[in-house]
Amino acid sequence: MKKLIYNLKYIKLYDLLSIFIFIFALPISLCYKLINKLKQRSLWLVCEDGYHARDNGYVFFKYIKEKHAKDFCFYVIDKKQKDYKKVQKYDNIIQYKSFKHWIYYMAATYNISSQKSGNPSAPFFYLLHVKLNMFNNRVFLQHGITKDLSEWLFYKNTKFKFFVCGAKKEYDYLTKNYGYPDGHLIYTGFPRFDGLHDINVNEKQILVMPTWRNWLGRDTNGLTQRVDITKTNYFISWMKLLNNENFIRFIEENGYTVLFYPHINMQKYINDFKFKSESIKKVTLDTNIQGVLKSSALLITDYSSVYMDFAYMNKPVIYFQFDMEEYRKKQYSVGYFDYNEDGFGPVFDRTEELVKYLINNFEKNIFLEDKYNARMKEFFELHDKNNCERVYKLLKGVDIINEQATN
Repeated sequence: MKKLIYNLKYIKLYDLLSIFIFIFALPISLCYKLINKLKQRSLWLVCEDGYHARDNGYVFFKYIKEKHAKDFCFYVIDKKQKDYKKVQKYDNIIQYKSFKHWIYYMAATYNISSQKSGNPSAPFFYLLHVKLNMFNNRVFLQHGITKDLSEWLFYKNTKFKFFVCGAKKEYDYLTKNYGYPDGHLIYTGFPRFDGLHDINVNEKQILVMPTWRNWLGRDTNGLTQRVDITKTNYFISWMKLLNNENFIRFIEENGYTVLFYPHINMQKYINDFKFKSESIKKVTLDTNIQGVLKSSALLITDYSSVYMDFAYMNKPVIYFQFDMEEYRKKQYSVGYFDYNEDGFGPVFDRTEELVKYLINNFEKNIFLEDKYNARMKEFFELHDKNNCERVYKLLKGVDIINEQATN
């Protein structure tokens, strides 16, 4: 009952209306599914969160349109969003949460998404997918490599048809602990990893990219009061680092530009962050984040799995983990990845120590220590430009596990 009451603040009017939309859309979708079967065509529906085209979903859709243009594949996005321009040229675009979206979603052979939802109504389809075991044809491309013990991704809570993994250790851990039947977890690498090669790095660009906190960043239905981010430990700690006198002196004297890009769920607070140095720039959702990742020479983050992308590119990382105990208690429990033993850079919980390390090690040139370099190379067994191709083959019925073993 407590969990039910807690989740009520996230239920919106649209979610309550979903039952009526479903009643009207279901018979049409079943007819359309039959038509596709008679025409012997497979309908693939690709989505991210419905508002963006910049992650594994978009990259995979782009790959299909450029390499397999004859395939019956559609992308779902809100056409009012800026990212719509990126996919518009490929045609086969469906308006997010439209009646057509409902029909195609329930008629699809595969619903492919980088987000757990990627559907017209997350609460309603959670009921259908997980509780009633209906329309379970979903392919989860993920947003970031799973490294923690995340119960919301257990098979009993998702019922994914396929769960795409980005690293071998991740695949092994999920296989042992997440309860997926054989063949549901697949190690292909992430589609967006195909673009993390042949990079051109700006040696004077530092990216600061903290992840979100689910007790601060999750959107409600407006019936609860908005969090005053400026009074939280999260805000105070990041401001203390970025406005640290020695940190500012270091970046200004050495000509560094610092890009501050908080997680998408924390972007609503970006105007609350005020910096003393003009060398620190705020980065909003309008920015091509993969481009920023590729061009930056150093990443400072807390727990964001974006450090996996940085490690894939073999570039240095620093972890700033000032609230580990609270984060573990309220968000994600410890998984297979120990930041001290497996991390791709040093871990700090105090501003002064991080700044001291930065100045001592990066004053002349940003470099990657040998032990972290070795960990990065060991972590990614698959390191090539064939990630999209492997996902595509999987959905086409190719036995990629035996194919990898043979190669």
